Formats: sequence, C-alpha cells, structure tokens
Amino acid sequence: MNKLSKIIRKPRSVHSWISVALVVFGLVMVAALSVQSFGSQYLIEHKFWVDLLKSTSAERAARVRAGEVSSLPKSGIVRSWYVENGRGASEAPDYLADLEPGLYSSESGYWTFKDSDAFDNHGSFHALVVSLPPGKLITMIDIAQLEDQQNLDSLQSGMWAAFLIVFIGVVILWLHINLVRPVRDLAQRMQTIVPGAPGARLPTGYQREEIQMIAQASNAHLERVEQFIERERSLLDQASHEFRTPIAVIAGAVDVLKQISLPEASKPVLGRIEHAVQDLSETMVALLYLAREASSKPEPMEITVLHDLLPRLLADHEHLLGDKPARLRIGDMEPTFIAAPEAMVRIAVSNLIRNAVESTEDGEVELSLRACVICVTDSGSGFNPVEAARRYRENLRQSAPIRGQGLGLFLIGRICDRFNWKLTIEQAAGGGTRAALDVCASVIDF
Repeated sequence: MNKLSKIIRKPRSVHSWISVALVVFGLVMVAALSVQSFGSQYLIEHKFWVDLLKSTSAERAARVRAGEVSSLPKSGIVRSWYVENGRGASEAPDYLADLEPGLYSSESGYWTFKDSDAFDNHGSFHALVVSLPPGKLITMIDIAQLEDQQNLDSLQSGMWAAFLIVFIGVVILWLHINLVRPVRDLAQRMQTIVPGAPGARLPTGYQREEIQMIAQASNAHLERVEQFIERERSLLDQASHEFRTPIAVIAGAVDVLKQISLPEASKPVLGRIEHAVQDLSETMVALLYLAREASSKPEPMEITVLHDLLPRLLADHEHLLGDKPARLRIGDMEPTFIAAPEAMVRIAVSNLIRNAVESTEDGEVELSLRACVICVTDSGSGFNPVEAARRYRENLRQSAPIRGQGLGLFLIGRICDRFNWKLTIEQAAGGGTRAALDVCASVIDF
C-alpha cells in the first residue's frame, strides 16, 4: 500500500498527465463504440422478432381461413407460404417446406430458437411454422439486409476506434516534439551554463511562444545574477584592500614594540596581539581565496610539504596551553606533498588544533600524518564529537557560517569542498576526540 501511495504521489510531468488523460479518453470511446456495436447485434437476436412473427402469422392465418391464400406476400422482408399436406410442390423454399411447427432462426446461439444446419448459405432469417389444417403456415422475416447494415456499423465503429487510437498517438507525439523536447533542451542548456561566466545566455529562437517566454525570463534572471556577482566581486576587492592595510599597520606596530624595552607584564599581551593579527590575516586570506570562483583555466600549482609544515603549526599553538597541565605531541610524520596553498592547510589544521586544545585540560594533543590523513587526537572530554560532526554537516549546507558558532568549522567545510578533502570527527579509542582530515585528493606522487 505504501509503495502504491508513493507511486501515486510521485511528481509527474505535464506531458505524462496529458498522455494519460488522452489514453483514458480513447479507452472510454473505444468501449462506447464496442457497446454500440454489440447493441446493434443484440437488436438482431432480440425476442422482438418472435413477437413480430407471432402477430404476423396470426394475421395471415386469418387470411388463409378466409380463402385468401393467394394474397400472402411471397417477397419482401416479411414473407408467408401456406403448404397443404399431400399436395404437389410448394412455393416455399426447400429449407422451410419440410419443417415441423416451431420457431427457427439462422442465428445460432440464442436460447429462443432452435439450431439447424439446413439454413447454411440461405441468408439470415427468423421463421415461425404453425399448424393450420389441412396444412401449415410458414412466416419468415429476412434480416439479411439488417444484418449487413449492422456489420457495416460494426466495421465503421472499428475504423473509428482505430482512427481514435492513431489520433491520440499522433497528439502525444506532437506534444513530445513541441512541448517536452524544447523544455528538455532548455533545461540542458541551462545546466551547461557556468555560474559566474559573463555573457552566458539561453537561446530565444524557439518556435513556441511559451518556451520563448521561459528563455527570456531566464536570461533576465541571469542578467540580474551577473550584476549581483559583479557587485560582490567589486565589494570583495575593496574589502580586501581596506582590511589588509590596518592588519599590516597593526603587525608593523607589534614589530616596533618588540624592539622596545617593555615591562615583562606587557609581553604576554603583546604576544596575544601578534597571534590575533596572524590569525586574522590567515582568515582574510582564506575568505578571499574561497570567495573566488574556481577557474577553469590551469593555474600555477602551489605545493605544500605537509611533513615539514605540521610540526611548525603545532609549535605555533604552544601558547594556547597557558597554565594547563597538558602538552602538544608530534606523532608519525610520513613524507607527503600536496597540490594546495599552504595557507589553506594552515587554516584547516590550526582550527582543529585549537578545538583540541580548548577541550583538553589535562593530557595531550597529538598531531600525526599517516597515509595522507592528518589526525588531531586529544585526550580531553569537553569536545562532543557528535555535536561537532553535526555542526560540520550543517556548515557544509550553509553558504555562510551559522550565527554564534564562529568561522572554524565553516572554513574547514569550505576548504574541504574546494579541494575534495574529507573530514571525519569521532570518539577516540582511549577517550577524547579524533579529527581526521583526508587530503588524498591533492597528494602528489614523486
């Protein structure tokens, strides 16, 4: 029942609905023509003929008793003959002259009449033989002409049914050629349009006005989208310039302050400023890189040496431990080279390390590289892997980070989507959390 319900509720195309409606209409019309044809056949075999024969025979028997045998009609649709017993040849047909009193018909299979092989090749008729001493009266109704008309009507009904079937097939084919095929062609052309490609438009030379209207409306929408993208690119370029300048000023000021003899209490603050500027700079680089549409043209390849970069990244995050009785540890580091900007790797791995450090109060955070998979494993308990995995999947579906959750997982999701990397977050075997970043899609074999 559920399968039938799903089939019924499944979306259907307009062409399918029209085709089904035409087929149902054709079946109803064919059924109506068939009923009409069988109805005319039933008219020939109806017991109406029995009543007509009996009334006609009674009227002509009265003529015979009145001595008007010669007035009996020997031709026409309704004919009668009086055959006297022991007399010479009769004018009645041979296949009727010797019949005993009763009802007869050349139409076999109907319960009112009896069957007789003697009627073969003598047309179609119904006959009534009654005893009328000293002979018998034979009355016959010739229905051959009526049956021929009925057969002609049945043939015409069959021809109309065949014409209707062919007509419906032609209409469905016409709908496919003039409606379905242009719409599919329009959809295929729409799919081939590269997002962000300037000047990409749909053809409007379709024969059908409705398809032209859809193409023109789609082109108008593409025009608005192109203008919007252009405005966003312009704003991104301006924002890039405006943000880079103050970040560079702050970084320069920090370098100057480091050259000056300052109190010991100010050094941790200066370090936090330096790390914040570095993080902001990396975030800006990532956002600007990810905001650019991937180019179809070959770009210069940027190679990152992972086994050399990862230890330096872990060392750069030592300050996050603070006074915690925890430590950062380097695990296995297999030589690995990938075709990806170092900034993208730095941002993705740094976010994973920060999450691990934040959830570890006592224990260690291990960074390892095995079989082109970067693993960040912590022994903490505050980081919920199920919740983190859920947030990561939600970030993948969003075009912007979810409010209140920061840029961390959002940036990792976008970076993985850009380079076909895979991130899995799960419970570690000995407790804590294990985040695995699979970068095999970008590995370079030397």
